[in-house]
Amino acid sequence: MGAVDVFGIVGTTQAGAYQVEEVVAEGGFAVVYRAYHSAFRAKVALKCLKVPDSLGAQHYQEFLERFREEGELLFRLSSSTPAVVRPLHVGILEGTSRFVPFIALEWLEGRTLDALIEDRQGRFEPPLTFKEALRLLTPVARALERAHHFPGSGGEVCILHRDMKPENVFVAEQHGETVAKILDFGIGKVKSVATQMVGHQSTQGDGLVAFTPAFGSPEQWLPKRFGQTGPWTDVWGLALTLLAAITGRPPFEGDQAALLGSAIDPGRRPTPRTEGVDVSESVERVFAKAVAVDPRDRYQDVGQFWTDLHRAAGIVEGAVSILPPAPSPFAGQGLLVSVAPDPMAATKVAPAAA
Repeated sequence: MGAVDVFGIVGTTQAGAYQVEEVVAEGGFAVVYRAYHSAFRAKVALKCLKVPDSLGAQHYQEFLERFREEGELLFRLSSSTPAVVRPLHVGILEGTSRFVPFIALEWLEGRTLDALIEDRQGRFEPPLTFKEALRLLTPVARALERAHHFPGSGGEVCILHRDMKPENVFVAEQHGETVAKILDFGIGKVKSVATQMVGHQSTQGDGLVAFTPAFGSPEQWLPKRFGQTGPWTDVWGLALTLLAAITGRPPFEGDQAALLGSAIDPGRRPTPRTEGVDVSESVERVFAKAVAVDPRDRYQDVGQFWTDLHRAAGIVEGAVSILPPAPSPFAGQGLLVSVAPDPMAATKVAPAAA
């Protein structure tokens, strides 16, 4: 049984160009549709957000503006590194009574790392080896490194993902090569904005949380105790993503209470050896630092974490560790934004201002 057309837009044309063809996936916060861009003559993905009804009309414009800002950051970041999925347009769905912001993204052929892991299990194949997973996720790690040190108009900007997990790593086939790309950059921030607007209890009632519990870091669970999120949060998420790839299962399982207990338990660290994977002592030490309970004891820089992993494993990373120079984040006008004074009114397409 496939995903349901929650918003009833299959067969419609959105923003004057996107001919919606079918639903391809549904999650707790969004529904993804395949659409055909009539001008580009190419497939695109439309990610439509399930904004909680409790958000209220008074917050629509504010939420839309924050969503648009995240879309602009994503566009600039994706222009800097090919390992981040590229956005094409931000707008609001037409022909529906609900407030539904959407973002159009480049269409990728392939599957998520989560699906790859499940597929290998279903065919009784062993999980990826440590070296295979390290090689696959290197572009992801370096893209996170770029995001955490991104040039902005007023200086360096730190763009956090906040929800790194196998489901947000897409293993795509492009030009005969297998490449990994990061999905949902900025969505964690958008979830947090919605949480703040409608209140913590209301968002839980609507099934909305700002992070994935099985991959949530201690500071995401208990910010008053462990402090704010930062680059160290993405270090945690990347480490657990790598661990899931080499074990074939999530590091933590159970209900929310069990997941929280495991995340903050100093004696229950999710490392290769504790999960039954044979690695060297030096690799184990690097992992242990990446998943330290206290963010102050964790790697503060994802690039250093990834470099240390290669060094500990005795693997030469190669040219992929050298980041290409980032273009000016204000160059060009590639992201289209549909914004009307009334968020529920028909949208108009206009290039984002430089």
